[in-house]
Amino acid sequence: MNRRTFLSAAAFTALAASMAPTVTDRAVAAPASAAQDRAGELLARMTAAEKEALVRCDFAAVAHLGIPALTMVDASAGLRGETGVTAFPVPVAQAATFDEGLARRMGEAIGTEGRAKGYNNALGPTIDLTRTWHFGRQAEAMGEDPVLAGRLGAALTVAIQSKHLAATLKHFAAYTQEVNRFLIDSKVSDRALREYYEAPFRRVIAAAPATSVMMAYPKINGTFATRNAGLFDDLKKGMGLQGYTVPDFWAGDDQVAAARAGMDLAGLGPGAVQFPAGSLTGGAIPAARLDDAARRILVTMFANGLFDHPVPAPAGNVSTQAHQDLAHEAAVASTVLLTNRSAALPLTGAVKSLAVIGPAGSDTFTGVSGSTYVEPGTWTTPLDAIRARAGSSVEVTHAQGTKGDLPLTAVPSTVLRTSSGAAGLTGTYYASADGTGTPVATRTDAAVDFTTAPVEGLPQVWSAKWTGTLTPTTTGLHRFSLLPSGTTTLKIDGKVVVSGTRQMARFFLGPYDYPLQGTAELTAGRAVTVEITYNNATAETGTCGLTFGWQPDSLIPAAVTAARAADAAVVFVNRVAGEGMDHAGYALPGDQDRLVKAVAAANARTVVVLNTDGPVATPWIDDVQAVVQAWYAGRGAGTALAAVLFGDSDPAGRLPVTFPADATQGPGTTPATYPGTNGTVSYAEGTAVGYRFYDARKQEPRFPFGHGLSYTTFAHGSLEAAYEPAAEQVTVSVTVTNTGRRQGTDVVQVYAVLPAAAAAEPRRLVAFQKLTLPAAGSKRLTLTIPVQDLTVWTSGAAALTSGTYTFATARSSRAITARRTLALG
Repeated sequence: MNRRTFLSAAAFTALAASMAPTVTDRAVAAPASAAQDRAGELLARMTAAEKEALVRCDFAAVAHLGIPALTMVDASAGLRGETGVTAFPVPVAQAATFDEGLARRMGEAIGTEGRAKGYNNALGPTIDLTRTWHFGRQAEAMGEDPVLAGRLGAALTVAIQSKHLAATLKHFAAYTQEVNRFLIDSKVSDRALREYYEAPFRRVIAAAPATSVMMAYPKINGTFATRNAGLFDDLKKGMGLQGYTVPDFWAGDDQVAAARAGMDLAGLGPGAVQFPAGSLTGGAIPAARLDDAARRILVTMFANGLFDHPVPAPAGNVSTQAHQDLAHEAAVASTVLLTNRSAALPLTGAVKSLAVIGPAGSDTFTGVSGSTYVEPGTWTTPLDAIRARAGSSVEVTHAQGTKGDLPLTAVPSTVLRTSSGAAGLTGTYYASADGTGTPVATRTDAAVDFTTAPVEGLPQVWSAKWTGTLTPTTTGLHRFSLLPSGTTTLKIDGKVVVSGTRQMARFFLGPYDYPLQGTAELTAGRAVTVEITYNNATAETGTCGLTFGWQPDSLIPAAVTAARAADAAVVFVNRVAGEGMDHAGYALPGDQDRLVKAVAAANARTVVVLNTDGPVATPWIDDVQAVVQAWYAGRGAGTALAAVLFGDSDPAGRLPVTFPADATQGPGTTPATYPGTNGTVSYAEGTAVGYRFYDARKQEPRFPFGHGLSYTTFAHGSLEAAYEPAAEQVTVSVTVTNTGRRQGTDVVQVYAVLPAAAAAEPRRLVAFQKLTLPAAGSKRLTLTIPVQDLTVWTSGAAALTSGTYTFATARSSRAITARRTLALG
């Protein structure tokens, strides 16, 4: 195998800083030298106790030195926990824009609002990569490609820090699931770690070396990320991080050990109460390590202007009209048109009546529960936006059709009976996690609805079973939900209807509950047996809870009636997502698939809007005319959808994640690879994640990475490619022409196939550029590919394999438009 070591860490840092003009124009690397000097001068005046206080986040103890306290705010889609701010689309939607310039402007807006609210440290951007569709925080990730996540993350970071906020990149590294996230041991190869999971961080740090990085919860190859010396070396020695590292809240098991291994701002979060003064002095960690940690914190503060630009008093409403317009623009730019048969969209003048169906009002999900949720304030719902855009020329009706992914009202005792005929269910409680042993209590419960232990005498971990019958009062489709903190199953007449686990019923940040859903066809007056099992072993430590809910009257028939009477129908469906949960199933929750099929049967021009965090099953895909992926688009969710549906704006988003055809596709489809066995999860696929996995396994996805339709058509001309040795880069040039009759947006993607000797994935994204052209418009594009992005990790270094490389322009990872080969090495 003919390879050569390509770049040292320092050389790579210099190269990567020149990767994207939209980033380097605003890079903060320039003041790094002055920041180092100022940090060194201040450090020389500090005592060991003062250095430790700084590392422990005891800012009061160092205030006399003029060191500002860090005021932190989660800021991946705006300012979490604040009012009077702008809610931008979630990170996966940001990735769907494929637009660095737009990311930069969002970063500037977030930075400006953060400063105005009195903050100097933005906990964001979040640039995690999505490995599996199960991931409950995939909305907070930047898709499945490291070049896409890295370039947008760099634009966001540099822009945020230009407003004198220190950014904190999240979460390093290989953080891809919520199940057992505090303790899971991720077994990932060194090559996959370096080439894939660390790659976005490398690019951001190259553009903004004085930023900070948050370490993730899981263990990496046996050692918590918070005290994994190899990860700290990768960041500081390999990538050239000049700023500090910080743990996620409650992450890890030993803060002193973490500080010894390379953690800098080690006192973040509630865990600091177990981190008393004196923990880091007197030989607990080397003096040089304490100096390095304190220096890095000071460098970040000096480089980003925290000393020279004290935060102002917090303002009230900091969301300007310009920022709100930007949120709308970003929402449009992230909206992906997945399919559009018979030109069902845009809704033209031929549509005189429109049925809007589903959760399209204030029940629209604008964000994701957890640290990324941003209160949208006063905003325009999709239903209101559609009505406003339709005006008097289109009659718009609304039928709820489905409640979407929400918990349902508790089943009342009036329809429940125990075996003895009492109203309610028989509850049996056990002092074990598996429902074994002598019951602690057996009693009649009028309803299953609790958030604290229902009976006395239960230990911290316990289980229960409820049995009896349910007699329906209506005939037809019934919805059932379980809202647990723990693991639960509902059986009706012996058949599992609902089953799953939630670590908590609702994450403490954000407004959304985490229910489990199911349906059953029941007949009025015909009693069915009910069995519910529950245990809190999988719940947040010391918590419990369960609500058994139902919806006995289906909303689908009224929706069908509305659809049948309209020229077109738009069906909104959703799925809740967030921190502290994963998706066990791939289907839309509850009765939503049934709704779509029923509406499509009633109206030939049915459009489906997926308001989800990522891919879901689409068993009705051949029954509907168009499908739009809307993500969670923040305050612009409604106006953006109306603009796209009526054709005022081209759907400008492209998929940053692959949509599997079914639950068996993609990585993480066996217990060993997700959610893991015996506390360990195997990343057996190596670097073949996302579209790379589908290519390697020859799987045909429902929709490939990079896919997205326009209301016009584009042609890509022949591809030219050239190697520029002095600049260590490849340039590719292509002419893009709008061959349609209206203005539209295209995203030119460039993929590279490495020589066989590289033993790499089948292809990788190496460049992309978004452009908008008028009808018949044409533009010549030249895209730059740093040779570093063509390397593989081998023998402890990034190396370029000598041989023939194939470069291809494309509209998606599966839609190649032109190819060109080039010899390198």
